[in-house]
Amino acid sequence: MCKVLKISRSLIYYKPKNKRKDKELENHIIRIFKESKNNYGSRKIKVELAKIGYEVSLRRIRKYMDLNGLGSNYTVKQFKEHKATCNEDKIENKLNREFNRKEKLDVI
Repeated sequence: MCKVLKISRSLIYYKPKNKRKDKELENHIIRIFKESKNNYGSRKIKVELAKIGYEVSLRRIRKYMDLNGLGSNYTVKQFKEHKATCNEDKIENKLNREFNRKEKLDVI
């Protein structure tokens, strides 16, 4: 069809950007970031945007965050205490085992 009309294929597939939607999305990103008290990163913002009905890539969210100065310099990294669960139990010595040997292979 493009050959017959002698036009470029890119003219058919070209989609102009809707700047109003982009500005609306940018406002949502800023609002979500401020409501989270500067804690949310791009991943959590993506989840919140999905709840509203936006399907946006992480790359695009990061781009808008960087343009507005909401990048990693402004987020608060929270410390989570890690609790080790394996090999931490105090086990009672029920068999009265003694491992302090004087000679190699010497049994007490």
